[in-house]
Amino acid sequence: MYEKIPGKNEAVASLVLGLISVGCWFFGYSSILSVILGIIGLALASSSKKYGYQDSIRTAGFVLSLIGVIGGAFAFLACIACVGTIGAIGMLH
Repeated sequence: MYEKIPGKNEAVASLVLGLISVGCWFFGYSSILSVILGIIGLALASSSKKYGYQDSIRTAGFVLSLIGVIGGAFAFLACIACVGTIGAIGMLH
């Protein structure tokens, strides 16, 4: 039938989670979900590398997951800064 390649399933899962992670923060759905999915994607990409799978799918999954984590963290911090600024302005009046 087909050969089972060690680490390929983890690489594909990393790619899918990386895409969802980037989509979550880019379209403004949830930056926390983006960070969580990105971290899981990074772990799966690392696991795939540990199994010896060195294809472009793993690299793309790693990069997208990393972008999702960084972008989600920045979006989350920006939301916290906005709420803090609005709260500080409200205290002045």
